[in-house]
Amino acid sequence: MHLQEFNTLPLSERAASVWKRGTFLSTRTEGNYGLALYHMGRFFCEMWYDPAFNEIVLVQGFTSQWLPEPYLDTIELPQF
Repeated sequence: MHLQEFNTLPLSERAASVWKRGTFLSTRTEGNYGLALYHMGRFFCEMWYDPAFNEIVLVQGFTSQWLPEPYLDTIELPQF
């Protein structure tokens, strides 16, 4: 699936796609939200979770050659 196609899906379908096809990389917090970073093959995806309402509020795909800075200290990559 391409990024543009992914980002036009309804929220529930984006979340289901991430859980089915995504590779979990890391988590972080932003204010009252918990964020999870996934690799989707051709792009990355952040999933925003609101613990106060126990719901996913945002699932957004993006491309980048570098991981977003807030995740750099939390990701451990295997040694080759």
